[in-house]
Amino acid sequence: MDINNFVIDRPLRGIMLHSSTGAVLWSINQIEDPSLTVSAETTDAVDALGTPIMTFNRAKNAEFSASNSLFDLGLLAAQSGTAKLSSTALATIETPCFEEITYASSATVTLSHTPNAAASAGIPFIYKVNGDGTLGTSYAYDSTADATTFTFVSTSLTFPTGLTAGDKFLVIYYYDANASDEAVSVTNTAVDFPTAGKFILEVLGCDVCDVSTLYYAYLIFPSAKLASDFDLNFTTDSKHPFSIKCMQDYCDSEKKLFQLIVPEAAISA
Repeated sequence: MDINNFVIDRPLRGIMLHSSTGAVLWSINQIEDPSLTVSAETTDAVDALGTPIMTFNRAKNAEFSASNSLFDLGLLAAQSGTAKLSSTALATIETPCFEEITYASSATVTLSHTPNAAASAGIPFIYKVNGDGTLGTSYAYDSTADATTFTFVSTSLTFPTGLTAGDKFLVIYYYDANASDEAVSVTNTAVDFPTAGKFILEVLGCDVCDVSTLYYAYLIFPSAKLASDFDLNFTTDSKHPFSIKCMQDYCDSEKKLFQLIVPEAAISA
C-alpha cells in the first residue's frame, strides 16, 4: 500500500477522547468546511547593520477549525466547559414558559405547567396580546380576580373580569422540569473551560489512482484543546463553528502536533 495523492470525499465524524481514560468527551458528525492551519515561529540572526544572516525555527503551532451543520448542544457544552444536563425526578431544571392563552367564555383555564412558586412570586402579571403580537394591558396577581387583576392556584388560572371572547393573553412563569415534564440544559459559566484531550477526525476519501476504493483516513491530534471563544447565529441556515488548538504532545519524544493515518482497510465506492 503506497497512497500518495489522496482525494477527500468528506469528513465523517470528530471525537474528543479523555487523555487518560480514553472515554469520549464529546463527538460531532455533521462537519463542514474543515481546515488545518500550521504556523511556525522564527527568530532572525542579524549583523551589526541589521542584515539577516540566518533564520532559526523555534516553535510550530497547529489549529483545526470547522463548523457543525446543525446547532449541537453537546458541542456547546464542551465549548462552555460544562455538561449537557437532562431533567430527572431528582435533578429538576428551572424552565421559563411563555404561554399564550385565548379567553373564550370560561373564567378559568388550565396552564400547561405548574408554576414553581405561588401567588405573585409565581406569576406576578399577565399581559393582553395586541393584534400585531405586541404586549398591551397588564393585569396584576391578586387573591381574587376583578377588572384589573387575575388569580391562580397551581395550574388553574382565573382571568380578569369584563373580557371579550377572543382576547389573547401572555402568561410568563417558571416551572421545574422533571422526569415527566422534561427539559435539557447547557450552562456557560465564567469559571469553567473546555477539557483538553485527544481529538480524532475520521475522513472518507480515495486514492487518485483507484477512485473505486474508499479509505477511512484518521487525522489525530494527541494533545488538543477546544477553544472557549465562539460566535453563534440563531438562524435557520446558520452553522455551529468551533476551533481546536493542537498542542505538542509534550511527553512524547517526537513532540507530535498531529498525525495522519490511512489504514489499508477499504470499502468499495
